[in-house]
Amino acid sequence: MEVILQVFYSVFSGLMLALAIPNELYTFGAPVFTLIAFIPFYLCFYNAKSYAQAFRTGFIQAITAHLISSFWLAYFKDFAIFTLGASALGTGFIGGFMGFIYYIPYSSTYSHNRLNEKASYAPFYISPAFRIFYFASVYTIYEWVKSSGFLGYPWGTVSSAMFRWPVLMQISSITGTYGITFLITLLNAIFAEAFIHWFKTLKEDRRYGQREFSLNTSSFFYLVILAAVLLYGLVQYNIPRKAIKHFCAVLVQQNEDPWKQTSDDESILESQRLTEEKLEELKQENKKADLIVWSEGVLTRSFPYGNYHYSKQPAERALIPFIKEKKVPLLAGGSYIKDSEKRKINNAALMFDENGNFRGYYAKNHLVPFAEVIPFSDFPAISSFLKKVVGISAGWTPGDQYVFFDINASPTENYRLPAVKNIDITKSFKEQQKEEKEGIKVKISTPICFDDAFTDIMRPLYMNGSEVFLNITDDSWSLKKSSEIQHFVIASYRAIEYRTTLVRCANAGYSVVVDPAGKIISDMPLFEKKALAADIPVYKRRMTTYARFGNWLPYTLIILFLLYMTYSIFTFVPDDYIPSERKTKKKSKKRKSKNSKNKK
Repeated sequence: MEVILQVFYSVFSGLMLALAIPNELYTFGAPVFTLIAFIPFYLCFYNAKSYAQAFRTGFIQAITAHLISSFWLAYFKDFAIFTLGASALGTGFIGGFMGFIYYIPYSSTYSHNRLNEKASYAPFYISPAFRIFYFASVYTIYEWVKSSGFLGYPWGTVSSAMFRWPVLMQISSITGTYGITFLITLLNAIFAEAFIHWFKTLKEDRRYGQREFSLNTSSFFYLVILAAVLLYGLVQYNIPRKAIKHFCAVLVQQNEDPWKQTSDDESILESQRLTEEKLEELKQENKKADLIVWSEGVLTRSFPYGNYHYSKQPAERALIPFIKEKKVPLLAGGSYIKDSEKRKINNAALMFDENGNFRGYYAKNHLVPFAEVIPFSDFPAISSFLKKVVGISAGWTPGDQYVFFDINASPTENYRLPAVKNIDITKSFKEQQKEEKEGIKVKISTPICFDDAFTDIMRPLYMNGSEVFLNITDDSWSLKKSSEIQHFVIASYRAIEYRTTLVRCANAGYSVVVDPAGKIISDMPLFEKKALAADIPVYKRRMTTYARFGNWLPYTLIILFLLYMTYSIFTFVPDDYIPSERKTKKKSKKRKSKNSKNKK
């Protein structure tokens, strides 16, 4: 019965977390579920009696949350066994290992299961305050581990459920998303300890009641921290931010099925039609577009060789002549052949200038594991097995450079013109200032799809001078709104973390412009053929705490964990340990008994 209850608690915890994350019932999520999601999870660990139970608890909770929140991975063509199956197992084992780590304090002789008989001389008392902090720390580290590295998958996290609580999201400019995870799990642990104290251990541990009152202190400190976080969030969310520059971008959402395409002619012609409609609207308003953006993978012919192909194709209206006609730079998703002999091809963002000339490309750095790339697929034997037995070929090669593009921009009233560099006495000061204004540029970075979820990609882009994040992506294969919105919510934290503008142009959505507070400036509905002419604000670059130090919070928690482990090793108490006080008492009792016998 106890095992069944633990399994139920683990499944319930995973279910509550999945419901909190954007899903088919709650489009942008229901963060209120996170306030109870980890209470039964905490109770499972508190009552665990072995490492096996703790591992099982972590495994079940992690795999439940993953399968329910990321079920749409099964729609990735014929790759479901990898995208959903492999990712679920991987997440489950990481969760199980997290349970293993969490059980460490309880495995020693001074665990809560033996506390009643040995607490009077245990050198290390596992107080509620310690349990609360330890639980929140381990879960935060777990989310960091599962979201990092080549196999990282930053979906199914606590922070991805918080879009409806934007005030709380603002703390990510200091701590990153892991500060939110820590706060929420800490609150759940406090609630769980209150439950344990009042309903399960009050009578059993009555004589240790003074120690249990440390829960009140923990609650007080948590309320102080929470109040500070909310105050900071209110200020940052409502503070007026004034752009110094802006540019107009036409974002095209062609809503094409990526699996059915044999030729990209239809997609290109549809994108041209949507683009032209929006450019005509701008012309009627006496406005001009500075950039046209098409989503990831819209061009199927690889560059640089594709340059000739698109000068003639599509036959109805060739792409390169179309760009020349509109005289607006185009950014489109496609591919670039890095090494033709070794068949190394990049998933790329391709940039064309207003004359249709191919200017350069950015290659996607973080490829989707088991979908865009499979480990060790470079080896001939594995490559042959994948093609013949599994029927797939993992052909993408990850990018290895951070690339930026300069786009024409217009100054706002807050823009300060730099001093005129080269004074020309043949021109007036106003003429020279006008030339300076016309020469204003904005430096954009173009992370592709999965890139925008990873600090190791986005932070270098920002630190090297990016003024605007312009993401192109294609999540249309999922056919589910929860997939589109989950990706958007995860990406929206990049705008807050670096206090910059985030632009997303997606095949089927969610195409959106987000300001440095995470507010939506403009957007398009999901799964519709549509174009959006968006005025993109550009703000003065500021160095946030997170931009400067990155994921300092999980690293700090890991250091504290290692210090605790070191302390535990040096203060370990064996089962047969008897403190010196008790030994002396026993000796004195023996002496008294001998003296009494001698007297008799």
